[in-house]
Amino acid sequence: MSRSKAFAERWMPVPIAGHPTEEQQGRLRVALERALAEAVPEIVRQLDRGGILRLLDDEEQLTREMSDQIGQLVRSQALRRELFPEEEIASDRVYGAGYREKPLPGQVTLLRELFPELKSAKCNEMLARYDLPEGAEMWLAVPRWQVLGATYAEAVGRVFAVIASRRRFENRICEKMGPEHLRESDRAMQAWDLIGRSQDGAEILVIPAQAGMRHRGRSARRAAAMMDSNEFGLGAFATAILLLLHPERVSGGETLMIDASGDEYSLHGNGEYSRVPLFDFGLSGLEFSIFHRDRARGMWSTPSGFVVRVVA
Repeated sequence: MSRSKAFAERWMPVPIAGHPTEEQQGRLRVALERALAEAVPEIVRQLDRGGILRLLDDEEQLTREMSDQIGQLVRSQALRRELFPEEEIASDRVYGAGYREKPLPGQVTLLRELFPELKSAKCNEMLARYDLPEGAEMWLAVPRWQVLGATYAEAVGRVFAVIASRRRFENRICEKMGPEHLRESDRAMQAWDLIGRSQDGAEILVIPAQAGMRHRGRSARRAAAMMDSNEFGLGAFATAILLLLHPERVSGGETLMIDASGDEYSLHGNGEYSRVPLFDFGLSGLEFSIFHRDRARGMWSTPSGFVVRVVA
C-alpha cells in the first residue's frame, strides 16, 4: 500500500450539523402543509369507496406510514437537490502570482512572532505529517479568535492591523464592524467548536483548508450549499489569517478574489444578514468590504475548511 493511501485512510469526515433558524423551520412547515393541502383532494378523488375503506381500516397505521414516507422523501430531496444553480459562473481566475502554500511550521512560527499572545501558544503541528483529506489544498494554522480579542470584531481588527503594517490595506467598512453588522455563521461556529475540542485546548488550531479554487465562480450562498457535510466557509478572521500568512494569494487585479462566507453581514444592522465580507484587490491594495450572498461573479471564490478526525 502506498504512503498516500495509508495516510489518507486515517481521516474520517466529521459532519457539521447546523441548526436551522426558527424562520427556516417555519417556512419549511408552511411549504409541507401547502403541498399536503394541494395533494390530498386529488388523492381522495382518485380513490373509490373500497380503496378508501381499506386505507381507513387502520387509521393509526396509515398516519404512521404516511409520516415515515413523507420524512424519507423530504430527507432525500434535501440530500439530492442542487441549490441555486443559476448562481454559478464559469471562471478562469487563479491565485496570485507567486502564491505557494507555506509549510505549517513556518505558519506557526510567523504567528508567534506577530502576536505576543501566541508566543507560547500550544499547537498540534504533528497533524501536518498526515496527507490532506479530499478537497483540501493545505494545512492552515488559525489562532482561536478569543485569544486575540474580547469580541470577534476586535480579533478581526487585530489581524487587520498587522496586515496593514506589512502591506497596503484598507478596511472600507471599519465603522460598521460591530456584532449588529458582522457575525460568524452558525455553521462556522459549530465547525470551530468541533475543531477546538478535538485539539486539546490548543490556542493555534490546525485545519485542512482550500484557498478558494474549489468554489470559484459561485455565489457565497451557492458555495455554502455545495459544500460537503464536513466543510465550512472561512470567515473574515480565518481568511485574514490566511492572507497574512500567504500575502500572494490576493496580490493583483486579476487575482481570484475572496468572499468570506463563514461570516454573515447586515448592511443596516437590522437583523437582515444578506451580505458576506469580501477581500479583493483595488487602488488601495488589499481591500475589505462586503458583497451580496446571492450574486455570482467569475472573479470571486470562497475559501473553506474541513472538519476531520484521525482514525487510529
